[in-house]
Amino acid sequence: MPSIVRALGVVALALGAHVAALPAQSAAAPAGGPRTLRVNGVERTYLLDVPQSYRPGTQTPLVMVFHGAGGSGRRMAPHTGFSRLAAREGFVAVYPDGLGRRWNDGRSAVAPQDDVGFVKALLDTLERELSLDSTRVYAAGISNGAMFSYRLACELPGVFAAIAPVAGATPANLAESCGRTAPVSVLAIQGTADPLLPYAGGGVGGGRGGVLSAAESIAFWARVAGCGEAPAVTDEPDRVRDGTRVRVTAYSGCRDGRAVELYTIQDGGHTWPGGPPVGRSVGRVSREIDATALIWEFFARHPRAS
Repeated sequence: MPSIVRALGVVALALGAHVAALPAQSAAAPAGGPRTLRVNGVERTYLLDVPQSYRPGTQTPLVMVFHGAGGSGRRMAPHTGFSRLAAREGFVAVYPDGLGRRWNDGRSAVAPQDDVGFVKALLDTLERELSLDSTRVYAAGISNGAMFSYRLACELPGVFAAIAPVAGATPANLAESCGRTAPVSVLAIQGTADPLLPYAGGGVGGGRGGVLSAAESIAFWARVAGCGEAPAVTDEPDRVRDGTRVRVTAYSGCRDGRAVELYTIQDGGHTWPGGPPVGRSVGRVSREIDATALIWEFFARHPRAS
């Protein structure tokens, strides 16, 4: 199987991640659960979930799920329900942990650690142990983790087939340096009443850097993917009386079958649609869509062009 990260070449050397050699893949699926990985002398942690249906030698999709600031992989798993879906759909789910519960997402005001190097090393480690489909590696995340998924798409070009950021737009600093990255499919979900990350763009609360607006963010990735200039905008039916509505902005004509879509949750908060309640301070949780099921459906339809 082609290496997920072999094409990175010089990028891999620049990141400088050093991981001890692992034994050849065993005949049985590796054990899941909490794990550690030493990268450049720093111990990093993650939660691995391998479905019972996994068989060595059968190429299997991988979904990386990134928590928000203050969160953890252990909490992200039940919050999103990706592991339950992985058991049914047969993909591997991994939930990495940020140092200090934060990710270096490209804003100048956040943690300075080499999280891109950590993810590269983690992908390399998982590839050694598992039969992964290099054309079906995906990243999803919320808030700080959502913005980090944008950074991964930018700085690890050709690795991720698609990303799904929830409640997080593209950091302005990142967009300035990311215009020549490889095309990637993007499904973004943002609420218009998010009290922490402004839907209209600008400064993030507490002087934590700036982000593009939701519309600018998705238009940026549509340009990267070579999509048509005018997206289709559709108001979805109001299925649940929960105070939210859904509007879909979808770009077409993208290169190599890629897709770029924005699900705007009107009056939605800084939340994971379809997820558990998280308190009034961060706004409404929409029940109009199940973000986890929607994201996997999008991922399954968009492998990376080989």
